[in-house]
Amino acid sequence: MKKFTIKEFRERYPDDDACLDKIFQLRFSNLVCPKCENDKPFKRVKDRRSYQCRCCGFQVYPTKNTVFEKTTTPLTYWFYAIYLQTTTRNGVAAKELERQLDVCYKTALRMAHQIKILMSDKQNPVFRGVVEIDETYLGGQAKNYSNSKRKKLEQENVKNYNAYGKTPVFGILERGEGGKIYTEVMSAITRAWAEETIKRLVPFGSKVYTDNSQIYAKLHMVYNQGVVNHVDKVYAKGPRHVNTIESFWSMVKRTIRGTHIHVSDKHLQKYLDEIAFRWEHRHDQAGMFETILSRVTSFSGLKPS
Repeated sequence: MKKFTIKEFRERYPDDDACLDKIFQLRFSNLVCPKCENDKPFKRVKDRRSYQCRCCGFQVYPTKNTVFEKTTTPLTYWFYAIYLQTTTRNGVAAKELERQLDVCYKTALRMAHQIKILMSDKQNPVFRGVVEIDETYLGGQAKNYSNSKRKKLEQENVKNYNAYGKTPVFGILERGEGGKIYTEVMSAITRAWAEETIKRLVPFGSKVYTDNSQIYAKLHMVYNQGVVNHVDKVYAKGPRHVNTIESFWSMVKRTIRGTHIHVSDKHLQKYLDEIAFRWEHRHDQAGMFETILSRVTSFSGLKPS
């Protein structure tokens, strides 16, 4: 696996000018002036984040309609924050960005969230090949409950207090290198909702593996389903297992507990999308940085000024 080292990063992006040039190249390669139709290369405007047509003076702003628009934070800081997100095993907390970049926490948190949005894939994937489906619950562990809280839950007839007070997360994972993963935060995971989501994302007749939860009890009617009976402590039987997506859930919990300590339900989906991005590109660390930058460059079009 090719690596993108800090030495290479500093050589490519030593200052804001190099960062702006990169954004301009990504957004406006082979640009023809929309005002005078001149195809000569645009020149950089001194002391501004813009490039100008050599003939008519029409200007383009590479950072417009991106997360960098109107930011007073140096572009080198943004690029370095993206670099850290792609080279660390379990992500970077906003407090760490605050310390390393010497910015206020509010700025560091905004940068972290904007980068997470860039890492998310807004298009729902279609899963091919062998698929694993599972759910998990994020929050405090039941083993840490006090005896009084356990008794209270028993008195309230809470059957599964291992999931009590936690946030349900549903996931679909495609096996194999480059396999996609889909996650969604829910208030509750029902059979009807799970079946509808699976049918929307997984083609009928596909090979799917699940545990023995009642949520997946009817999937065998439209899928080639293999079930792993976790109740009997059977976790794998040949290719029949959900260990791959369980590994992803472990990565999610390590990242939240180890890096971020706590994540609110409001922002949990952003963190899941970030971790999913890192999982999907885990065999291409060098390409992660370029992939995120390529997502910065979406724009609606040019209008002559």
